[in-house]
Amino acid sequence: MRFKDYPSEESIQTRLDWLEISCLIDEFYYLRFSEFTGMLDTLETFESDDNAEEDASVENELSSLLTEFDRRSHALGNDYPFEIEGDIAIKLKTDDLLQLDPAQFTYLYCLIFSHISQSRLFDNVPKATNAERDLMQVAATIAMSGFLNGGHSISFGFPRPDRSNFYDALSSALTRIGEGRLKPKEAVNLALGIDSVKDGGIDVISWSHTPRDTLPGGKSIYFSQVASGNNWRAKAVSSDIERIQNHWMERRIPRICDAMCIPFDFEVEGATAEDSAELLTDEFGLILHRCRLPSYFGKGLAEVARTPELYVERTNDVTLISDYVNRIRTQLMSAA
Repeated sequence: MRFKDYPSEESIQTRLDWLEISCLIDEFYYLRFSEFTGMLDTLETFESDDNAEEDASVENELSSLLTEFDRRSHALGNDYPFEIEGDIAIKLKTDDLLQLDPAQFTYLYCLIFSHISQSRLFDNVPKATNAERDLMQVAATIAMSGFLNGGHSISFGFPRPDRSNFYDALSSALTRIGEGRLKPKEAVNLALGIDSVKDGGIDVISWSHTPRDTLPGGKSIYFSQVASGNNWRAKAVSSDIERIQNHWMERRIPRICDAMCIPFDFEVEGATAEDSAELLTDEFGLILHRCRLPSYFGKGLAEVARTPELYVERTNDVTLISDYVNRIRTQLMSAA
């Protein structure tokens, strides 16, 4: 897998991704702005017969990137793994990659993995394995617990860690939640293919921790889709929730919230970020994207450590995320 040249015609978000990955694969995790602007001077996009105009174009590009950098840094705080050193360079927040914390590694995983499918930043990209895609499931399961300020969270997407079938897994989840009840197997519509359904479009089931309130309606319940490919906008989970409520449940859950977990940053072209987020949230519900998910992931881990009675799956797989980042960094450096 090889890192492509600067994608000057892509969105500002993708261009900043390129800058971040350039920093990540540098031997010292450091990219000087003088080197970057010198590279821009060689690109046809920024060429001009007027030297002053060319210089202004290059400076405007850097300024736009730094504005976008500030947005990500503000959204994620310390969970953003990069920082600006004066007006000199972009650098990793630690001198050693292994010194990053799990939330920062999760950002880097999302950064890399958002460009694996139909990549605009990499050439010769091998097809992602199920194990590599599953890391997004790990991140989402823990992040949904963090979003709920220390909630319970089940990794429901197929194949499940315990290898259970859909009916038994959903029945177990409802028992843990304490709301809803499935129809007896023999009463489920045969057209649903009860033995062939894998996860019903649901990848993570999460609910708030309310030990003193056991009545229905007292907890927030989320059914989430995890989408790591560029076709995530075709995967709204609301219809899957409705199908489960209508055809599988003997006693419905009063209210299930929908959520989408993705490794991408929103690419905003021709609209404000607020306008785009408003429409996407209307369609997909809660969206944990790259500028939200890492912080909730870190919070989820902290809440699990603080509250032993929380039931949160996949916490034993957290180190697999940093292993992936290390491996891909090594591959990109070798191909440079």
